[in-house]
Amino acid sequence: MAVGLEDDLYAGDGLTIGLMAMEKQVLIEILRRYTIFIHRDHVQIPIDSDDASWKERCSRRMKELEKRQFQSQDAASELLHKDLVGRKKVMVSELLNAVVENGNVDNFVDELERVCEGRKVPLKGVFDQATCAGDSLLHVAADKGRERIAELICCHFPELLIKRNVRGDTALHVAVRSKNSTIVKLILCHYAIEKRKHDGMRDKEMTREKNEFENTPLHEAVYSGDVGVVKEILHGDKDVVHCLNKSRRSPLYLGVVNGNVDILHLLLEVPFPAHQPLPLCFGNSPLHAAILERKPALIKEILKKKPELVYLRDEDEGTPLHYAAYIGYGEGFRILLENSFQKSDQTVFEGNKKGHLPIHLACKRGHVKVVKKFLQHKCNILHVAAENGRSKVVQYLLGNSKIDQSTINQKDNNGNTPLHLASINLFPKILYLFTQDKRTDLKLSNNSDLTAQDIIGLAMKEKITIRKFLARRVLKEAGVPSKVNDMLNSQHQEPLKLLSLNDLLNTFLVVATLMVTVTFAAAFTVPGGVYGPDAPNPKNRGMAVLADKALFWVFTTFNMTAMYSSVIACGLMLMALIFDHKLATRATILAMGCLVFAFLTVPVAFLAAVRLVVGNNYALALLITAIGVMYSFIILSGIFAFFPIGIHLLLFRQVGRVVLHIIIALLDYDDKPRDSSSQKENKDKND
Repeated sequence: MAVGLEDDLYAGDGLTIGLMAMEKQVLIEILRRYTIFIHRDHVQIPIDSDDASWKERCSRRMKELEKRQFQSQDAASELLHKDLVGRKKVMVSELLNAVVENGNVDNFVDELERVCEGRKVPLKGVFDQATCAGDSLLHVAADKGRERIAELICCHFPELLIKRNVRGDTALHVAVRSKNSTIVKLILCHYAIEKRKHDGMRDKEMTREKNEFENTPLHEAVYSGDVGVVKEILHGDKDVVHCLNKSRRSPLYLGVVNGNVDILHLLLEVPFPAHQPLPLCFGNSPLHAAILERKPALIKEILKKKPELVYLRDEDEGTPLHYAAYIGYGEGFRILLENSFQKSDQTVFEGNKKGHLPIHLACKRGHVKVVKKFLQHKCNILHVAAENGRSKVVQYLLGNSKIDQSTINQKDNNGNTPLHLASINLFPKILYLFTQDKRTDLKLSNNSDLTAQDIIGLAMKEKITIRKFLARRVLKEAGVPSKVNDMLNSQHQEPLKLLSLNDLLNTFLVVATLMVTVTFAAAFTVPGGVYGPDAPNPKNRGMAVLADKALFWVFTTFNMTAMYSSVIACGLMLMALIFDHKLATRATILAMGCLVFAFLTVPVAFLAAVRLVVGNNYALALLITAIGVMYSFIILSGIFAFFPIGIHLLLFRQVGRVVLHIIIALLDYDDKPRDSSSQKENKDKND
């Protein structure tokens, strides 16, 4: 058979001389593997596409071509080469055609050899050229899906991996846009290998390179909708999911906009970067995108896969609820609202940068559907706001004309109204808001037959705090009744612990002792001083100089009263420390009454003393008197308002309410107390 083939070869015109110079065995091998044809007066040999040795063969030819020197290159050719390399705007048409039309890697190398030989241009000079659009040969190979040619170029000219065209696209951008996952993987693998060898690549990440629109390859992959390409990029770099483009949008955001559920699942699996807390991920919220595109199915899917994304905020620090309310998307708002109540989170009560709540934005923008969705949950919202101390929300809802009396007094499954819930969690300001609203029914009881006043009273059996005290005073000022008698109190709670009573006694004992010390010292340092030993009248020596003044009588009387009241209070507290529990409690109450009386008399004694020494200056004396009377009145009103001493003067009580309101405003509690009953219930459920 070999002889027959050889005879046929010798019969060909124009090839006999060349073939006679070849060895017989080489000739037979060539005839077995190749088809010979004539084109433009020279022989071209196309290789079988299934040849497994193409890489080794073509790489060897490329290396030889790189080493080849063109000694016969004339001056005109050198100028042509410099012009081509300098401008990089013109690519040899034959090479472009070889890549685009044929795609055969051996033909590609043949074309390279022909161009280098014909134009006397080194191989590097050929690869420095580009199309009018700035595309290199690697760009073109990636665009047309020529995998072997792309791999050959990456191996011998890795600098083309980071080369950009006029649009700023790298070859990876082009491969992604062409939906060719094989070339994408090839480029990423070669870049990972070559970046260690080249200084220009060490500080760059291929997956983070951006084009003129600041799109990364993953942005382009999401746009293309190819799941395989997205997987390849995520395999190389997961954090690129959160990179923002020129429009301040991330691939995660675009994944929702494009609506490809498979791609969205892949992107949602990537966690947010540790250095970028959730509330600050601007332009990266898939929930915002799903709301903007009005895609309820995607909203539910995102809440299912990544429930923590409800806390993501946009550029105005608005939550997804804010966004839905702002654009008037009622269905999305309903889904987010129901999720908020199911999870018992506080996003519905959180404000944006300007402090606006979602309901504020809906009303301000006139989105009736959103307002209706909100009001469908108005009972839940009022209950949740009261339970979690959202005083601004309560104030806004109570001021809304659509919130009627039945809503304010609506009971939950435990029979608790919003007033009960505010009492359970000890929010004085919210209690004040409800009690000042005439639509609130103050007499309602829950399923345990307890009023709001009973709940506070039972809480104070455990430990008395300023928070409980303020809450109780608010309810008492509003006239909230108490149904629980002493017997029922004992059934609901244990008596006050002795340790708590001893702590209270020790605190008040220190205060009473200081009061005794101050009043005792004031008795011997009287205003105006005393006559010295050299006084003309021996009877006046050691006596008070201003003893004949009426104000001196006031000073002495009130100072002595304060001193004796403090002494009695100290005595009662010392005895309370050795009494049994019941007697100790009563002694403590009497001691507190004496101490309060001392606090009332000391300011008057001080005013009289100062008034005595500035009596010659009428204007100053008048100013001091006015200041002293005003503050004494405030102290007196506060004591009458806060302590049950049996005085119910209308003026004092009005001033006391003002003082109470000021204190509540200053101590605006917005978190639940650690020992609240609701927290205990939640803890028991968790246990």
